[in-house]
Amino acid sequence: LREAGFLRCVKLDHISSLKIKVAERKAMTEGAIVNGVRTVPGSNFYGTLRLLQDLSVQLCQMNDLPLNPKAVYESIICRTSRSVAAGDAYAKLKRIIKSSNLSLIRTDDAASRSIPCEIEIFESKGDLHASVSTTVSFGLVRNADLLYGKGDINQHGFLVNQRKGDPTEIWVKFDCVVVEKMNMSTGDYLRFANVIH
Repeated sequence: LREAGFLRCVKLDHISSLKIKVAERKAMTEGAIVNGVRTVPGSNFYGTLRLLQDLSVQLCQMNDLPLNPKAVYESIICRTSRSVAAGDAYAKLKRIIKSSNLSLIRTDDAASRSIPCEIEIFESKGDLHASVSTTVSFGLVRNADLLYGKGDINQHGFLVNQRKGDPTEIWVKFDCVVVEKMNMSTGDYLRFANVIH
């Protein structure tokens, strides 16, 4: 995977889910780095939600931008969702990483390591810009190790039908950073996945 240069910038489609309440619940419990400032998970005052709400209002008002600060905030929060980022990246990567004896799966490794989402939001030349980078984890398993073959992997990419006491070993583990760069004023965006190791 390290030599596969094409995996450094896999173009992704538009975000698949904009469910704000679900994204807010997750963002509340996870830390993030917003404009270089690390947020405090679970804090009502120093958490990701509060900081992004305040920044959205301040940037729109200070720069006289004709944007709804609430819509800006919600758009960014939805993109911090690790499960949405992983699902969207999985859908694209499973078509690229194909093998007759290996299968791609999703893991919760990045979440368990508490890798923070990185967010930048700023005004430039009269437009509001945002960049959101979310780390997600994947693995490759040998099809021969699966109890029922590829049927052991559900539609979302997770292993199912695991034998108790004898889980399927993940042969190769790797992280992927899902990045979305947006011009909030024009609606232009670039979204891609970068396999990092």
